Amino acid sequence: MASSSVRNAPSPMSVIFDLWAAWRTYAVAGGVRLDVFTHIANGKRNAAEIAQAANASVRGMRGLLDALVGMGYLKKAGEKYSLTPLSAAYLVRGSELFMEGAAEVAQVLAEDWAALPDAVRSGGPILRNRTAEQMSQFWPLLVKQIFPMSFTASTAAVKALTAKERNRIGRILDIGAGSGAWSIGFAKAIPHARVTVVDLPVVVPVTREYAQRHGVAERYEYREGDYHSVDFGRDSYDLAILGHILHGEGERRSKELLRRINDALGPGGSLLIAEFVPNDDRTGPAMVLLFGLNMLLHAPEGDVFTMREYREWLKQAGFSKFRTVRNPNAPSPLIFATK
Repeated sequence: MASSSVRNAPSPMSVIFDLWAAWRTYAVAGGVRLDVFTHIANGKRNAAEIAQAANASVRGMRGLLDALVGMGYLKKAGEKYSLTPLSAAYLVRGSELFMEGAAEVAQVLAEDWAALPDAVRSGGPILRNRTAEQMSQFWPLLVKQIFPMSFTASTAAVKALTAKERNRIGRILDIGAGSGAWSIGFAKAIPHARVTVVDLPVVVPVTREYAQRHGVAERYEYREGDYHSVDFGRDSYDLAILGHILHGEGERRSKELLRRINDALGPGGSLLIAEFVPNDDRTGPAMVLLFGLNMLLHAPEGDVFTMREYREWLKQAGFSKFRTVRNPNAPSPLIFATK
């Protein structure tokens, strides 16, 4: 006879789903690697046609396609497959918001997360033996992969500003710009704005590529280097952008960076911060707290920080006003601080 503890135990299925969650990662990544979504966009409809285009077996392709249907990335009618709006927007090669490099980045991160117990024991990253060449290949892929998330969020952020606020933005400083996703959204919406990008030499070519692609390249200038040492100047900008930067910095370096940005902004200038922000009790959201663990794996002082912490840091740095903007395209509310 089962004990009362067994009879009253909750279902184990949520644990099973979490332990097997990586299957979803590899299914989507596999679909991208095999260009499944692109082949469907190009007119291939059944498993045999898609398998032939991908140089894959029909049995294997059918299993992958059906799993992607179950996950909501494809639709199925009889033996024919079609894209959903989500996969059409982000997973078709050549689309404006294609998540380029998504499969490769997912592979690297999965390997790193296998070392989580060691990172928890040590309290810091378990750095793998990646060469400088490997990292110079990884960073461009990472910033390309996250472009859609940041660009759609930046587009929504501009819309949250009043016409008066948009009109006063003439000079933008995009720090650690990556693909330029955050500043490009502003540049497209504010035709008179000019953007100064600060990022590493290995990343700046990606910024140039995306600025050209979105028709704003003539209003961009580039300062290649480590933003920790590049001089931002004083009273030079109307808007500064930190798009998912501070989680990698930690408290000490974040405070210093915020102080330097305050000096670089002109009177009444604003700072936009996009981040993964947990609630003040650090009990949720789960995705944000998991991202904090990701920082434990990858950054010596990195973490996710609460709104309460950001408010205090910004006050210490010299910012006088603070507001948040809820954004359906961002993992957490965006922060606007005014000098």
